[in-house]
Amino acid sequence: MQSNMEKSETAYIAATAQIGEDCVIGKDVVIHHNVILYPGTKVGAGTEIFDGAVIGRPPKGAGNLVHEIEKTFIPVEIGESCVIGCNAVIYASNKIGDNVLIGDCASLREGCEIGNNVVFSRLCTTNHHVVIKNDAKILDATHITSRTIIEEEVFVGTGVNTTNDNRMTIRGSEVGEANVIVLKRGCKIGSGATLLPNVKIGEYAIVGAGSVVTKNVEEKSKVMGAPAIIKG
Repeated sequence: MQSNMEKSETAYIAATAQIGEDCVIGKDVVIHHNVILYPGTKVGAGTEIFDGAVIGRPPKGAGNLVHEIEKTFIPVEIGESCVIGCNAVIYASNKIGDNVLIGDCASLREGCEIGNNVVFSRLCTTNHHVVIKNDAKILDATHITSRTIIEEEVFVGTGVNTTNDNRMTIRGSEVGEANVIVLKRGCKIGSGATLLPNVKIGEYAIVGAGSVVTKNVEEKSKVMGAPAIIKG
């Protein structure tokens, strides 16, 4: 598995790791036991990938998805000085910036773009084509639904849920971009909040813990409750 691989002389790769063809491993990279890198994966200098992580996994449906999976994918690119936790799964066509922490057992579906200095904590998940910009922090056990855009310096607490389908579709076509959620720069989402489809949280707004957000939240405002209403 490690043939035809470009590797810095100062990288460490455990004997049980499986490295696909045409992978590029930067200076001082550490890859622990049972890591799998799919072909073409690029890992930037100083990044460490812990045991059991899978990088570059192609998505595979069972014929029952409403989202049509692309037929071709590009290899994963991981920036410099990142940490990828144990048993994290990063699908194909993902691009991850520098100084990013991906927690243990986290999962990123295909087509996501992660900026610099992002924290994506343990057990967090994204659906496909999510954008998370620089300096955002997503805490444990949070789910980010497909096509969500999270801007710079956003804070998302533990156990937050985002949704993109009011119809709760089982069969038919994907709801698509009409239900995109946007978290604008500097906003804060309290633990356990639920964001319903097609809502925008304004810059530096605050959503209280446990709130259910059903409509847009204005910048610098504070909302709480179910449904969430302005407080203060």
